[in-house]
Amino acid sequence: MGRSKDSVESSVNSPESIRVRIRFMAGLLMLAGLCLCGRFFYIQVMQRDHYLAEARKIYTQKQTVTGQRGEIFDRNGNLLVANSPRLNVECSPYNVQKEEDRRRLAWVLAQLFPEKSYRDYYFRLDRFRTVTGKDGKSVRRKNHYFLVKRNASLEEVRRLKQALTPVKKKTKKKEKKKQQDLRRVFTFSPGVVRVYPKGRMLANLLGYVDIENDMLKPRNGIEIRFNETMTPEKKRNIFERTPAGHPIIFAKNKIFQPADGKDIFLTILEPIQAILEEELDAAVEKWQPEGIFAAIADPRSGEILAIAQRPTFDPGNRATYKNPGAVRMRYVQDLYEPGSLAKPFTVLRALERNIVKPEDLIDCEEGYWREKKLKDVGSYKTLSVSDVIKKSSNIGTAKIALMLGKEEVDHALRRFGFNSLSGLPFPNEQRGVFPRPRRWDSLTITRIPIGYSFNTTLLQLLRAYCGLANNGKLPTLKLIYGIRDPKTGKIEENRNGDFIETGADPEQLYKVIDMMVSVTARDGTARRAAIPGFQVAGKTGTSRKNIEAVRDPVTGKIIRKSGYSANQYYTSFGGFVPAHEAQLVMVVTVDNPKGGSGGGAVAAPIFQRTMERALRYLNVQPTEPVILPRSRQR
Repeated sequence: MGRSKDSVESSVNSPESIRVRIRFMAGLLMLAGLCLCGRFFYIQVMQRDHYLAEARKIYTQKQTVTGQRGEIFDRNGNLLVANSPRLNVECSPYNVQKEEDRRRLAWVLAQLFPEKSYRDYYFRLDRFRTVTGKDGKSVRRKNHYFLVKRNASLEEVRRLKQALTPVKKKTKKKEKKKQQDLRRVFTFSPGVVRVYPKGRMLANLLGYVDIENDMLKPRNGIEIRFNETMTPEKKRNIFERTPAGHPIIFAKNKIFQPADGKDIFLTILEPIQAILEEELDAAVEKWQPEGIFAAIADPRSGEILAIAQRPTFDPGNRATYKNPGAVRMRYVQDLYEPGSLAKPFTVLRALERNIVKPEDLIDCEEGYWREKKLKDVGSYKTLSVSDVIKKSSNIGTAKIALMLGKEEVDHALRRFGFNSLSGLPFPNEQRGVFPRPRRWDSLTITRIPIGYSFNTTLLQLLRAYCGLANNGKLPTLKLIYGIRDPKTGKIEENRNGDFIETGADPEQLYKVIDMMVSVTARDGTARRAAIPGFQVAGKTGTSRKNIEAVRDPVTGKIIRKSGYSANQYYTSFGGFVPAHEAQLVMVVTVDNPKGGSGGGAVAAPIFQRTMERALRYLNVQPTEPVILPRSRQR
């Protein structure tokens, strides 16, 4: 017979059956516990390093920090290039959890920071980013960092916070909380921007910096030449952060303080620089030239005290960068024929070789030398050697050069630094073109002494005139006064005072300087360069511009041949004062002035006004009696 229903139920609910089930469940729980413990052991012990590294990726952030870029000062510590504090706006896109928040935030950023479009911001605010792993495969990782704006102003940061802050007082709590969360995804780290407090003063010399791929890129001038010196240290900070991206102050963070870049002190004197730039502005207004550039130096040390050009630009206004001629350092890169500024060097060599004496007479062909196709401004029959310089006779200088010989003429100019670098720290400085005597034709020896058939830069002319003013000792031009270490605050002065002995005879050089003083006398070619109370030694220079050939863009045929222009000029003046104990040397060149072509009429007055004010600033006392005009005499 079969078992009854009651007997079956009795056996199922019997104590023995219940114990079996309990044991079975206990066994299952124990097995699950063992598996769980094994898993915990595997994760926490066997795979500890792997999961610890993954955790650190979430709550640990690495940030590259830099010190401040070195600043630039004039010799007396006046600030020329500075750093202005800013804020870097940083965002943690992973914490923007809702799509509507992402769209709203992208719209706000596009309005406040239009450097990128809404589409760009929307793409950068993706919670995940795709990176290439070590195995070359693409991996999706959480996007915890996005640099929204480098060096944002305090006003921009204020507007950003205001845009994400509830405006209406009756805003729903849920909406208010959402906007507060959006504010929390931002962090602000210290930044800096390069500023030029003097505006366009010294702009071409100082240069400027650009931002390229979120990095500072120096352009031109001191900024690029001493970039390595002024570049600060970089350090990588490692710190733990909250889910919102804020650093945890009391965590075990590695925070470093990088060293600032070194400061540069120039030999420039700001007051003299300001004087020079004011006078160049006045000359531009009067003559409307294509360009003008000038420099002032101390011949005893070779230190540049002021240097400027027009046109120029404002480093703080990018709209002024458009003209390449305004950004380029014309006094370093532009080559031109110096004209009559070259004449004193040939005459000096002729005196040294005893070829001529100051009182010797030269036949000046009544203003036109048919054989050599040379003209003078005046119709001079004969001139003494002294008057050849005073009246700036091309014919007289050429005849002295023929007596001297081409090898000596070549030496006369090269020993004063023509066709050599000035010593200033600019890799783009032009050396110029100065042919060797073996390449001269029959006319070259009559052209080079008067400043044609070779070209030079303003800096070469300035250095050569420093050599004349400094008893024949040719200085290496100097622009850097010292470099300051930010750690110690000490200035390491640049005592590089190298001089090259030209071998010039002091007695004959004295005579040439006297001839140059007569240039600024009442009957000289540069009487407008005279400064009351001082003997001024100087020389005018006017050279016609050499115009390149013009070709038809379609046929390639020459429309206009190359050659010297009949109505375009470089007008120059170079001089020093006091004449026999010079403290200042200045050379100024005006490119194609309108309404004037002579160095005595255009460039000499710029020299006179600039140097008179500079002497007054330096408190240089007059060496000659001041003769007042009759209208002022009593």
